Amino acid sequence: MSLTHPSDVNNVSFRDSVIPPNLTLPWCEMQTAGVKHLSEAWWTEACKKVKNAVVFIDDATAECLHWSGGLSRLIDAGAKNVKEFSSFEIGHKDDVKAVFLISSAIRDVASTTMKDIIQASKFQYCIVITSANPSVHSYARFGGRETDENMLMTQLEQDILTWMGNMNYTVEIIYLPLVIVSYCDDLFFIPPFADLYPLLEEDVQKIAKLQQDSLPKGEKIKLVESLGEVEYHHLPREMRIIIRQFVVCIHSILQGLNARDEIYTIGHTARIIGTELDAFNPAKQRRKTAPNKVSLVLVDRTLDLTDASSHAGVTLMEKILSLLPRLFGHHIDSAVNMAPTCHVHPGGEWTLLPGCLAPQEEERRATAVLNALVLKSKKEALSLLNKHILEAASRKKISGLVDDKDIRITPENLKKNIQQFGSSIEAFSDNPALIQQGLGVTEALLDSRYEHLDQLHSVEKLLLQSIGNPDEIPPFTQIFQLLKTRKTRGVMIDDILALMVYVVSLGGPEVFTEKDEYQLTNLLSHAIVEEKEPSEAIRELVGSDVDEVSALRAAQNIAKQLHSIACARNHLKVYRHLHIPGDSIQAASSQGLLEKLVYDCLTAPQTDMVDLEYKSAGLKDLIKTGFSLFVNVSKPVPRDAPMMVVYVIGGITPGEVRLIRQTVTAVSPSCEVVVASSHFSYPNDTVLKALQPNKYLRDML
Repeated sequence: MSLTHPSDVNNVSFRDSVIPPNLTLPWCEMQTAGVKHLSEAWWTEACKKVKNAVVFIDDATAECLHWSGGLSRLIDAGAKNVKEFSSFEIGHKDDVKAVFLISSAIRDVASTTMKDIIQASKFQYCIVITSANPSVHSYARFGGRETDENMLMTQLEQDILTWMGNMNYTVEIIYLPLVIVSYCDDLFFIPPFADLYPLLEEDVQKIAKLQQDSLPKGEKIKLVESLGEVEYHHLPREMRIIIRQFVVCIHSILQGLNARDEIYTIGHTARIIGTELDAFNPAKQRRKTAPNKVSLVLVDRTLDLTDASSHAGVTLMEKILSLLPRLFGHHIDSAVNMAPTCHVHPGGEWTLLPGCLAPQEEERRATAVLNALVLKSKKEALSLLNKHILEAASRKKISGLVDDKDIRITPENLKKNIQQFGSSIEAFSDNPALIQQGLGVTEALLDSRYEHLDQLHSVEKLLLQSIGNPDEIPPFTQIFQLLKTRKTRGVMIDDILALMVYVVSLGGPEVFTEKDEYQLTNLLSHAIVEEKEPSEAIRELVGSDVDEVSALRAAQNIAKQLHSIACARNHLKVYRHLHIPGDSIQAASSQGLLEKLVYDCLTAPQTDMVDLEYKSAGLKDLIKTGFSLFVNVSKPVPRDAPMMVVYVIGGITPGEVRLIRQTVTAVSPSCEVVVASSHFSYPNDTVLKALQPNKYLRDML
């Protein structure tokens, strides 16, 4: 088959292979490289297809490419042009080959967009590389009904040929899960699933209504009444599809690693996903032959939102996430203002493309700095960054640097040193990622809101001490007072909403009473109406038209969400309480659920881990057959495997990653611990996700 001469290739070809067998990682390599080499192998396969092609790429895949070589990777592989996957883009009149890099199933909007692009172009050869397995396409189209996946994909290929205008042209559809961001040591993200957020108790009523509406007229069934009763088939269609794709992607990663997974879950949404992964037929087949044992621990973000809503900012990355905007279309990287190195007039800064924090190619120093931003203290990260900046400047003989060992490292001095690179194109070109990281750090540290975050953290400390303490002012009374005086104290409604989430998640149902709910609804609705320029978060929570009615409705919904957050751990026993009351000797404190969970997974006996649900069809079958009477069948623990992957559904904070790393270092277990999620959580992200109904249920309001 000739990729450069599509006219020589006949009709259609579908390849349902995750990765060629020779690229499957051996166990020794898996231990040291994690999923990074696997992701690299998948991108290498994708890049083999782009020679002499115009490439159309959607936002989610572009974000993953951003961390896996970037645009230059496609250009170096021979791509003629790279464009956004949009109906407003088309191929040049001379373009005969197109490659589509798509993160979702080819349906609905994605199908329409692809049709628009192809019909407006003159392609003779189309390659579609999708991160959605054929089973995802099948489920999206037919639900749970048995279908011939090959026939479905053949029909899709025929549709594309029809759009191309000639059934003798060529189409290939390839499944490659280009979904991984290998961020730093033992940490990876899967950003296409950033919208997959755990359900809360407030969502149950809407799910029950879905059940009722799906019944034939006159038929009755028992409707779900709690999250514990919700199963996969109860969920709205779009949520089922995204969970199916998530399950298939996790399976593909494990398949590429030759891994046999043992699944553990904590949280209701984690339970649903874990059950689906356990029952997924290709995963069952993989477990029969895969030699490498891996423990997969799935955790609901909503079980503990204290760190995700806190402004403590132990690491520099937490400050950056709160103070810098995300790179457009991205969930992980931040946009950095490059003006300090370009001598641009202040009014013209908008003309500059933003920088970012992602390391480029093999820039090892930038990789080390990125690690430090997440895993080290602010002082240690700043010191390492300054050291690398000075060394890079010294190699290029840049003058005018602040390099006095007796002078404390300050953001001002660091910024001044970075600005000197603007006078040397060669020096800038040799250290682009390091310079962008330095500018991002100084931009955050010099932001006028930096001290404001510290003030909010001081408020959090006071609220922590007041929880459950009859001698202190109740936490919500303090929050209401802050809401009333917010203008004189320079506090935004967004900040107060984050404090509310922090308190209810930490303190549980006892801290948010019916009296508090009534007062919150009244005060918050008035505060929203009084806002002359509502923030983006408020506009998203309330709607585009802010008036008394919409503000009251939003305040009532927020109160309901807060109750659900407060009750999120009610079904747990060991991890039900995060708040540690103080006494006459020691002040009150708290311990995050993730930190304690990882510690227990590495040290606690199996009998103490009653909240961690184990999923294994094999064990269930053994028990059902009665062999448990003769064989000692006991539930395993995550540390039994050489590798433990902790995946947090709904985001993880840099501070939690750092605490997990410190826990692992202190315990020094025999297994490797890898942390994963869809993106980094931070207060604004948490407010928007936790104080609204689940994204897949919002249209039912």
